[in-house]
Amino acid sequence: MNAATLERGRVLERSDLLAPQRREWTLLELSSIFRRRRGFVLCCVLMVATLSGLYCVLATPRYQATGQIELQKDSPGTLGLDRSVTGGSPNDDADALDTSMTLETDARILQSSTLALTVVKDLNLETTEDYYPAHKRGLQIPAWMLFWRKPVEPLSVPLDQAPNRRYAVLTTFSRHLKVEPLTGTRLINVSYSSPDPALASAVVNRLIGALQDYTFQSRFQATSQASTWLAGKLTGLKKQTEELQQTADRLEQGTGIYGEDASHNLVLARLDGLNGALSAAESNRILKQAVYEVAKSGNPELISGLAGNASAGVTPGMTNSLALLQTLRGEQSQVQAEIDEDDARYGSAYPKIAELHAELIAIEKSIQEEIGRIGERARTDYEIAQRAEDAARDSFEKQKQIANDTNDRAVAYQLAKQDADGSRDLYQGLLEKLKEAGVLEGLRSTNLTVVNAGMVPPTNRPHTPNVPLCLAAGIAGGLFLGCGGALLREATDRSVRSVDDLERALGVSVLGMVPEAGKTRRFGRRGRGDKAGASFIGEEARELRRSFALPVRGASSQTVLVTSAVPGDGKSRMAASLAASLAHSGARVLLVDADLLCPSLHSLFGAKGARGLAEALMTGAAAETHPCAQVPGLSLVWAGDAGVDGSGWDASGLLASARMDGLVDEWRAQYDFVLLDSAPVMPVPDAASLARFCDRTLLVVRYESTTMQAAQRSYRLIRRHLPEQAELDVVMNGVPGNSADYFAYYGYKESDYKRRPQRNA
Repeated sequence: MNAATLERGRVLERSDLLAPQRREWTLLELSSIFRRRRGFVLCCVLMVATLSGLYCVLATPRYQATGQIELQKDSPGTLGLDRSVTGGSPNDDADALDTSMTLETDARILQSSTLALTVVKDLNLETTEDYYPAHKRGLQIPAWMLFWRKPVEPLSVPLDQAPNRRYAVLTTFSRHLKVEPLTGTRLINVSYSSPDPALASAVVNRLIGALQDYTFQSRFQATSQASTWLAGKLTGLKKQTEELQQTADRLEQGTGIYGEDASHNLVLARLDGLNGALSAAESNRILKQAVYEVAKSGNPELISGLAGNASAGVTPGMTNSLALLQTLRGEQSQVQAEIDEDDARYGSAYPKIAELHAELIAIEKSIQEEIGRIGERARTDYEIAQRAEDAARDSFEKQKQIANDTNDRAVAYQLAKQDADGSRDLYQGLLEKLKEAGVLEGLRSTNLTVVNAGMVPPTNRPHTPNVPLCLAAGIAGGLFLGCGGALLREATDRSVRSVDDLERALGVSVLGMVPEAGKTRRFGRRGRGDKAGASFIGEEARELRRSFALPVRGASSQTVLVTSAVPGDGKSRMAASLAASLAHSGARVLLVDADLLCPSLHSLFGAKGARGLAEALMTGAAAETHPCAQVPGLSLVWAGDAGVDGSGWDASGLLASARMDGLVDEWRAQYDFVLLDSAPVMPVPDAASLARFCDRTLLVVRYESTTMQAAQRSYRLIRRHLPEQAELDVVMNGVPGNSADYFAYYGYKESDYKRRPQRNA
């Protein structure tokens, strides 16, 4: 073995170790997985569906009765008195949030322990089948297996004093009760299931009645408490009202007000007049100050904008000055325009331009003088307005001091009068509500209305078990369990299941795929007609024979080693079929059973054990060849038995000896093809020893039987011992005829293959 061969083996081994072991599954691969493991999936579906069917048959039928109640806005039985007593308006609509909270509250009350115990006691539910039946049927669980359960009290003990029994009763009742508020409505559905249809309806109706009683009792207690509280408050409130009225009468005498209210007070009337005068003076001062600020800025544009604006505080005298200012600015604009026009037409040296500049300077001087006069006039007007505002404010402050003394007495009287009136109104209102509360206590009212009472359900339609639903759930659960189990088995299965995975792991292309064989048959049987030998040529021979070209005259023959990774991969049958196929095509073929430890070719061909390769290697005699009568051109060499004398022997050493090399050379000279059926690679090193003498090695890997690790190790082991010019090919055996890999490898469409008759392998 040369260095190049060793280096090639090391590189291949490193690439195998670095190769990914698993890819992400695509939809096509998932479909292939489920199709391949459909038996497991169908078994899971059948098993779970059967369990669902047994449950439907053995389960006790339960019947469900449903009642429906409505939560109204207003109680029709209290004539609106309850809202009046509590202070709410009878015409106010509750908002959506309040309605939702009320519905949820009533639903929780229906599920409360108080109502549940009331129904259990009224209907004596403890003696029914769901709770503590008198005689239990069927198999009973031994008491020692339920060691965690505490013993319950006997039925003679009241339920209020039996905590363990009460807990069990409430748990059973809540398990069979269902309360569901309907979204977007004021309706609540109340359902109860029981083996007795009449009992189910009775429980629903009694529970609704218990809720109505609870609501009435709650309102009655609230009304009684309100009446008691009002009666206690009225006595003190009456005395307080009388004292406040006396205080108001005493303060009224010292106010000095003429009439019934403050509008007849002369002091306050004069104060109102002075307040108006002060407001007018202050407004006038603000306008005059604004005009003064504009005039003080010296901006002709802003000052001329005051012209004609009397509402801005401009006096008639200032209006004339503003009009003159606007005229001067118009003349200024006109002269400036003439200067610009002459300058553009005649140039700056034009004599008339100098005259126009002089005229423009005179106009600008006049404008500045007029702006100064306007500023002086505006300042004078502003000072006069300021003095007028100060005088009005002094008069207002003096009158305000006079009015404050009078107003203090009036305010004290008004406050005392308001307190007395408010106390009197409160007393009268509470007295009226007390009378209404007395009437409300005698009215039995509730805001709950029964829309649908719980009726007895039909006996031919139990609520549980729901047979269609149970079967559908069983099928769906079985399908889910089967698919999950199939994916789990696929993920944990390390066997070779596809050509792509095998080629990616080994780094080579698969030479061929052999379909799964039918019943095992011996090659000693004859066929009919002229093609006697063709009857036992397997499908594997027809597919693999294409890669074996017949040698031309004078060329050396081919020595082919057929081996497998582990026992049971079908290498012996494939070697026999390939040898028969090559012989049928006209070649001289020798098939040698080189599996000395576990020979099988003689049984496959229906022959009895005879001397063969083992004896030839031990004694140095020529190996006996046996022509196959059914296949012309095919000769056989049995493995023989080298241990008949009881002495120990080394099969691997015999196959690796020079004698074996000499036998191979002899066979090359006599036959076109020499096929060696060797032992598997993993158990013994026989195949690795024989690979050195062969031109070509076929490694047989069985579909869904050989593990990927065994295939990789076998391939690497043989590759290390191959000569440089030798070839190593991989053949996948036992591929199901309906496998997607088989269709894709040979270019078939699955639809086309299904229309073709299955070929017997």
